[in-house]
Amino acid sequence: MAKIQGIRNKIDHIDDQLLELINRRGELAIKIGQEKFKNNRSKHFHVPHRERSIIDRIIQNSRGPFPNESLENVFREIFSATLALEKPLRIGFLGPETTFSHQAAIKQFGHSSEFIPSHNIESVFRQVEQSKCDYGVVPVENSIEGTINLTLDCFVDSPLLICDEIESTISLYLLSKTKDQKKIKTIYSHPQPLGQCRQWLGRNLPGVEQIPTSSTANAAKVIVKKRTCAAIAGNLAAEVYNLNIIAENIQDRAENYTRFLVIGKDKSKKAKKNKTSIMFTIRDETGSLLKVLQMFARNKINLTKIQSRPLKDRPWEYLFYVDLEGYIEDLKLKKSLQLLKNMCLFLRVLGSYPRKA
Repeated sequence: MAKIQGIRNKIDHIDDQLLELINRRGELAIKIGQEKFKNNRSKHFHVPHRERSIIDRIIQNSRGPFPNESLENVFREIFSATLALEKPLRIGFLGPETTFSHQAAIKQFGHSSEFIPSHNIESVFRQVEQSKCDYGVVPVENSIEGTINLTLDCFVDSPLLICDEIESTISLYLLSKTKDQKKIKTIYSHPQPLGQCRQWLGRNLPGVEQIPTSSTANAAKVIVKKRTCAAIAGNLAAEVYNLNIIAENIQDRAENYTRFLVIGKDKSKKAKKNKTSIMFTIRDETGSLLKVLQMFARNKINLTKIQSRPLKDRPWEYLFYVDLEGYIEDLKLKKSLQLLKNMCLFLRVLGSYPRKA
């Protein structure tokens, strides 16, 4: 016991040092904010590329035992609390609370931010455009379900830019007020999670009624007072609605990820790794898309995603969305986009921002 107490004393000493260092960091951050405000009257002092560079450096220098994801979570919370010393960031997301968009927003901006739910993706864009939120978090792609086309369509009429991206693992949980799985008679959830858990439900809860809801969050709300019902949702819903986790990671495919975009008004600066997103239209001529793709290949620009969407009010004409590796000011990418501009009827850069991994 004496040995354990000695180790605990060392931990207490380290905690005291951490407290002092965190407060010193906060004082320095306040000074930076004051200088920025004097120079350009900035409304907020969030710098995504700076946060990403700090996290990359911390992970590179780490020798364990903490895993990289844990280190990133800790520093995201430090960033969030530091910004809140001046004014918490206001983050719009696709609501209601406890949705996977909400979880992604917390993961990116930390608990000290102010999170504002919207009832649809268009409203998230609108909240940021009207400066009611500093940033918005919107889903753009799921590894199972594919592209969320509505998010792409919103960029057609919006001046907002992509400032960052978030990749979030989608883990699905069976939640209920009861702790006894045998007592469950009805399961509520959004149609997508119900579909993603079809095999697990067939093996473990065969014949139990499934009722679709507008979101996983609403499913959790519905069952709060229903002791023979369960919801399929994220673990944040269990915390917020005080539900028991009966089973975790019940999705049929382990590799279930959703990519979210952080949208805002400001351009992101160059980070260690970058991605650029564009949208364009081309002439309806034989080989026109092939020429675009060949141009990128000649200039050794890697395309990580290409998606087509029908143009509004113009049947059989299409708008292309493309993600490219690199930063907008990189010479070969800058040259390629200039060539692309001459090949297109319309071209818009949606953002050049830090790239995940």
